[in-house]
Amino acid sequence: MMTSDLVSVVIPVYNSERYLEECLNSIISQTYQNIEIIAVDDGSIDSSLEILKKFSDKVNVFSQKNNGLASALNLGISKMKGRWFKWFSPDDVMYPYTIETLVDEAKKYSDDTIIYSNWNIIDDTGNVLREFHESDYNELSNFNYNIRLLDGQQINVNTTLIPSSLFDKCSIRELDDPVAIDYDFFLCSALFHRTKFHLVFKSLIKYRIHSDQLSHKNISKTLNYISEIKNEVMQQLDESLQDRYAYELKQYQKIKSTKQKTMEF
Repeated sequence: MMTSDLVSVVIPVYNSERYLEECLNSIISQTYQNIEIIAVDDGSIDSSLEILKKFSDKVNVFSQKNNGLASALNLGISKMKGRWFKWFSPDDVMYPYTIETLVDEAKKYSDDTIIYSNWNIIDDTGNVLREFHESDYNELSNFNYNIRLLDGQQINVNTTLIPSSLFDKCSIRELDDPVAIDYDFFLCSALFHRTKFHLVFKSLIKYRIHSDQLSHKNISKTLNYISEIKNEVMQQLDESLQDRYAYELKQYQKIKSTKQKTMEF
């Protein structure tokens, strides 16, 4: 049963001992206190589970045999009671006001809106390297926003606040490349269920870049896989809508600014 204005923070954990305590403390010390924290240990072979158990008075801890990111997330989602879902990685850090800011924004919009934000990039020791500003697409129609998604617009899932009701219609799929799971979810939500997306211009998380990071290994392989996902999703649309998206996507790619193309490269 969904609890009013409760935020469910789900943390999939796998061999995350180095940064896990800092991550958990940043969530526990949120100014917005109507939260439940659900951590799913996916068969870690380091001390991650022991660290989680030290926080068991404030964190709902679940563990399973190593079964992959999607499986860990789906177990956490099955346990949550919140009106909103917040996926968070165990090597990232929230600012104290992160959830409060997201909830304040979410309350201004309908329950079919995913809120996301800008973010800061930090190194393995926590130094802020730079601020990442997402493109401002807030005034676009659903269709035109979807064109950007199909073009490969990547939303940092760790910044998002997602209505839990969306999981009645859309699921986190187990894919061959776990890095594409969030993109697949956003694409399905947008194209099949008319989900809206709204950007908060404040940087609300510290996103850590380090050498062991899943998303930074085999990046070219991941980009190819994302392209496959996009084609698979498109093929499930009505043929006339497919054609319209394909045409408008080509038009958009022609007019994209050189600066934007260079940034993507």
